[in-house]
Amino acid sequence: MVDERERRIGQNEALFREVNERIERLSQTLQATDSITILCECGDASCTDQIEISLPKYQRIRQDPTLFFVRPGHEQTDIEYVVEQDESYNVVRKTDGAAEVARERDPRGD
Repeated sequence: MVDERERRIGQNEALFREVNERIERLSQTLQATDSITILCECGDASCTDQIEISLPKYQRIRQDPTLFFVRPGHEQTDIEYVVEQDESYNVVRKTDGAAEVARERDPRGD
């Protein structure tokens, strides 16, 4: 069962992920570069931090709908944990109800 807070955070994160998916598709269409600038996918709806990442790394992380890119310090430790760290971003994995919301809202899902 997903509580209201987890659902709200999950919806915020899913919105940022959907925007980033559009950025990634546009970058590939334009064949502009080997990296893209995406939005932080934390649960804070007012966050506008940006993250630069290579397209191959972005594609690899996107294969799992429970993984998100966040700025260091933007983790919600009660619903996610860090699985990869970089100087400018962390990759977090959602747990429990937050993972359920992430799977439901996955733009790459079937």
